[in-house]
Amino acid sequence: MMEAVLTFQLARDEQIDEFLELMRQEAADYVHPTLEKLGWSWEEFIQRARGVGWVFCIYYAGKKVGAYWIEERERVVHLHGIVIAPSYQGQGIGTQVLKHLMEQYQGRMDAIELGVHTSNVRARALYERLGFRIVKVLPDVGFYIMQCPLKAASEANQHQQKAL
Repeated sequence: MMEAVLTFQLARDEQIDEFLELMRQEAADYVHPTLEKLGWSWEEFIQRARGVGWVFCIYYAGKKVGAYWIEERERVVHLHGIVIAPSYQGQGIGTQVLKHLMEQYQGRMDAIELGVHTSNVRARALYERLGFRIVKVLPDVGFYIMQCPLKAASEANQHQQKAL
């Protein structure tokens, strides 16, 4: 597992486009069918990504390795998407991003929420290890909505670190 320090920077317009293209490529098997079921075109999805919340680039050793898109909804941070470049997947970057969000929003928000496609077993297992639980099932689009209370997230991380 990667233990290097990651840095995060608010994405510029062209970086948002890169994030969306990477999302389109890496999650094509469920992004397009989901948009279709929601009645959204790809262009409408792009407009939402540019107009709702913030996209942040993820850097490892100065190299951009991915991005994530979040939105603050009252007392809940919603993670719309996180995409890691294929050559950097499986190295703990997603875990570090989630822990970063938990630390960043601890005390300011009640929970972090995300949607995970029912076919994405690997991501669901990661989220569950970090303290996320399914709070809603959206069978029409094939997604689980998962939440992690931030207090519980902090306690889970402390317990996880003690086990190491």
